[in-house]
Amino acid sequence: MSGGAPVAWTAAGTPLLPPARLVGLASILVDVAVRLPALPARGGDVVADDAGRAAGGGLNALAAAARLRLPAAYAGPHGTGPNGDTVRAALAADRVEPLLAPEPVADTGWCLAMVEPDGERTFVTVPGAEARQRGDRLAALRPGDRDALYVSGYDLAYPQAGPAVAAFVAGLPPAGPAGGPLVVLDPGPLVADVPAALLAAVLARTDLVTLSRAEAEVLGLDDDLHAPWLPAGAAVVLRAGAQGARVRLPGGPVVTVPGVPAPGPVVDTNGAGDVHTGALLAGLSRGLALPAAAALANAAAAVSITRPGANSGPTDADLTVRPAPHAGA
Repeated sequence: MSGGAPVAWTAAGTPLLPPARLVGLASILVDVAVRLPALPARGGDVVADDAGRAAGGGLNALAAAARLRLPAAYAGPHGTGPNGDTVRAALAADRVEPLLAPEPVADTGWCLAMVEPDGERTFVTVPGAEARQRGDRLAALRPGDRDALYVSGYDLAYPQAGPAVAAFVAGLPPAGPAGGPLVVLDPGPLVADVPAALLAAVLARTDLVTLSRAEAEVLGLDDDLHAPWLPAGAAVVLRAGAQGARVRLPGGPVVTVPGVPAPGPVVDTNGAGDVHTGALLAGLSRGLALPAAAALANAAAAVSITRPGANSGPTDADLTVRPAPHAGA
């Protein structure tokens, strides 16, 4: 699959057109979070503390970008019912524009997030309207050359949404002036469940892959951030938690971007990767080169893990570390 995506990056490591808006295809659902002393054994039970109920999933990256002054819009389905109401209220709170009307016959789904004392989290997802993306609705969207389009492997793994999202992304024109958006793929924890043909179709049009170490291992990404499935024109950001991030631009070497110490006790790591992605794209929107945008994202993720809940992106005023505008060029 190498060579599938046209180069969407300048020699300085910035997008040909820095995004002016983030459009999210990544589905939004409701997180039901509980704190527990340890995961129960199979067939067992454990007493947990209710940690809250809030919109999450694709919202986390969109809200993180919006709080760092990158306008954001949601292009995924949202249901009719109490969960859908929760999603729409959360979108409004961060001024994220919903681009689709509510689904009339289904409510939004939910995710049980079990948070252990060290902040590690384990999920159980119950899909709803957000998993029912349709090709006819996507066809009405017209993302432009100043948009970044955020795609998640979660949606590619859904039987109905996956084919619709893959076909839509595969049909987009190349990124750049008078072309299509900068396509950003986060494979997500369910990437092993994504049908190979759908993943290949999306990757062929992907300009930036951002993923965790666990996802990189599943996908066979090597230490130089290369893999047979990666298009020659795509950049890679490997999120490594406290160790920061590793970045590779098309045809370039791997650059290590140091991590940022958390400014307080680690409370909840849920959503830190999403916050990293939203902040990364906010950095690119400011004209930062990819390594400098990753530095901004590292700082944002470090703040996010000191806060409860997954929608924990900081504002500029909350950041204790800010890269200079020319850093990483």
